[in-house]
Amino acid sequence: MTGAGQPVGFDPFRPPMIGARVWEETMTAAAWCCECTGQCGRPHAKTNGRCGTVHGTAHRLTVVAADPLATLAEAVTSTERLALCESCDTGRRRAANHAHSTTADHAQPELFDLTGDRAA
Repeated sequence: MTGAGQPVGFDPFRPPMIGARVWEETMTAAAWCCECTGQCGRPHAKTNGRCGTVHGTAHRLTVVAADPLATLAEAVTSTERLALCESCDTGRRRAANHAHSTTADHAQPELFDLTGDRAA
């Protein structure tokens, strides 16, 4: 074990043991660069609207489902998967969860109608 609690020989930039083929296909299609184009809430203005994080340059990209509310197992085709850095993935999930909870709050009917619109 190393000081960080990782086994000797652990390389965070290697493909995962399970799903390596899917991971490598997605990373190659993304040109080994984070595919976020602002879904995380940041404009990425310094890098022409796309996150500039490159896999292996002190950051590790992960393969995630394009739909932030779906699981990777549900993302079957290559168009349903994205390569994202941790920061963009976290921001994207936070924004999606906020939008989903806001939509759910507006769709829920009032438990008690205090306006008197309907007769009891």
